[in-house]
Amino acid sequence: MRKFFVTLFVVSSFVAKAQTAASDAPVTPAEPAKSSKIEKPFKVNLGVGYASPLDKVGTNDFVKPGLVYSLEPQYELSRNLEVGVRLEQAFIKRSEALDGDIYKNTKVNSMLSAVATANYVLRLKSGFRPYIGVGIGGFYTGESLQTNQVSGTSSVVSYPLPAAVNLGGLGRVGVKYGILNIEGTYNLVSDLSVTNAANRLTLTANNSYFSVKAGLTIGGSR
Repeated sequence: MRKFFVTLFVVSSFVAKAQTAASDAPVTPAEPAKSSKIEKPFKVNLGVGYASPLDKVGTNDFVKPGLVYSLEPQYELSRNLEVGVRLEQAFIKRSEALDGDIYKNTKVNSMLSAVATANYVLRLKSGFRPYIGVGIGGFYTGESLQTNQVSGTSSVVSYPLPAAVNLGGLGRVGVKYGILNIEGTYNLVSDLSVTNAANRLTLTANNSYFSVKAGLTIGGSR
């Protein structure tokens, strides 16, 4: 019994000393968890560059590339996902062809668009941020009246392409660094056509175009 009490006393003394040492040890405060909330979610991207109609074939010398500029307010839903509305004007001359082989000089000198967009952004340690994006919206073109003389006669047939908002979408890839970015975009826009009831020939305008732009971003996170 005496040995038991001696052993119990020794064990108790050891436990008390261990607890005292543990309480005297310095405590390293835990690092606060990083917040997933975006501090500056709103931003505006400004871009300018070169645009060219996609339908540039054969002897269609009326098709002309030109300047393009855009303004795109955006909102960052997360560190990798941003949504926005791209407002753009492309100074291009689209292809207008009668039954696919008689080309006409379009009266439309530019195309306006408003497209809802979404980008997925990768954030690399190097600071570069490659991204891919898609969008859908409306592309406005003005009216274009074309005429064509009927073969073997003096009759002239009219083909009035009306002003219209054409449904379209876009796919793009690009890269950001700091406030700067560069991107390439395919704007796939529905065609516009008109058929003359007298000779059943159809005039078709191809509205799709490709663009390459450089830009900068005002606001937002980096």
